[in-house]
Amino acid sequence: MAPINLCFPSHLTLVVIFFLCVVTASGVSESEILLKIKASLGNADVPLRNWNVSAVPCNGNTSFWVGVICTNEGKVWGLQLENMSLSGIIDIDTLVELQNLRTISIMNNRFEGPIPNIKKLSALKNLYLSNNSFSGQIPDDAFNEMVWLKKLYMSYNKFTGPIPSSLTKLPKLTELMLNDNQFQGRIPDFPQNELQLVNVSNNQLDGPIPPSLGKIMNSTLVSVHARTNHHHPLNHQHPPSWVRYIG
Repeated sequence: MAPINLCFPSHLTLVVIFFLCVVTASGVSESEILLKIKASLGNADVPLRNWNVSAVPCNGNTSFWVGVICTNEGKVWGLQLENMSLSGIIDIDTLVELQNLRTISIMNNRFEGPIPNIKKLSALKNLYLSNNSFSGQIPDDAFNEMVWLKKLYMSYNKFTGPIPSSLTKLPKLTELMLNDNQFQGRIPDFPQNELQLVNVSNNQLDGPIPPSLGKIMNSTLVSVHARTNHHHPLNHQHPPSWVRYIG
């Protein structure tokens, strides 16, 4: 009997063999990658219980695994793992293997410790880390080369030290939420023309609000939230009419 060419099967086995060929071409399936990520997390068994080998994560843009967002081509585009009491290690080196990953949200969980080495995820467009217990000073180059990043939410954590200057070099940044941390020093100059929302309130910041934010606000609908309750009131170089404060 002639050997079967697995990449050109009969129609009876087409679906199964196609899946095998895809896995062989990529080296590892997205299912395996996600299961490795799950294994690195604490308290994941219950909220991620349908992350298992009984089904693929994506079939077209339909997701069969909770928290997974799929592209039309059936690839993992996003992870929305919110309000799950997750903890443990965020395995960045494994996340990098998800080549179509563009958005991550792990808001409202129990992650703690230093911010992970997220600059390895250079293709990300959206990153939501708010309402965890991340702490410590963020390296100044933490966001280097993340040239596609549009939205970054890091509020309600325990970050300290200065706001990293690499945030000012993200050309596509539109929303930046740093409020309710323990950042110190001055607000850096943000030259991004597309910036629409900045919240640095409830930190330990002092000094003037940079003129660039005033310039941006004159040309676009921008909200700048800068009020602090840590006894380091900000000095304003511009009339308060261009700054919208919220409680």
